[in-house]
Amino acid sequence: MGDTQTDLPGNVISAPGRGRRERVLGVSHLYKAESRETAGALTCLELTVPPGEGIPPHVHTREDEAFYVLSGSVTLHGAGDPALLETGGFFRGPRGHAHGFRNDGTEPATLLIFITPGTGLEAMFGELAALTGREEAHTAPGEIAELCGRYGVTFTDPPPGG
Repeated sequence: MGDTQTDLPGNVISAPGRGRRERVLGVSHLYKAESRETAGALTCLELTVPPGEGIPPHVHTREDEAFYVLSGSVTLHGAGDPALLETGGFFRGPRGHAHGFRNDGTEPATLLIFITPGTGLEAMFGELAALTGREEAHTAPGEIAELCGRYGVTFTDPPPGG
């Protein structure tokens, strides 16, 4: 079986561990369903978040996100008090509402992320992977904020980088 298959009309099948891989801001992305396979309806990612990594609180203007913790735990940050989300936990981050997460544990956390619609953030992640994969040791937070802003994402805390 290939990375992702669409052998049943309209269906997307992705075998365990298979899919396109990308590293974005210290987090491994494994694409289980890409927007091109879902007519833009959604993107599904499996994230592996190392200890100490995550994304600071931010707001989307164009997409909704849903997070399901497959293993480990992450601390959710947003408009209210931080909340611990452990294995089996679920969180929905609708557009217009601040949310972010960080792995404060000692083991990697694995999250399944659903993004609707799927087109904008998938493209943003690709650009972020290219930007942060450069030879320079650090990417300026302003560069990251500007790139994300083009996709309707703004940070409520300082963006990563630096």
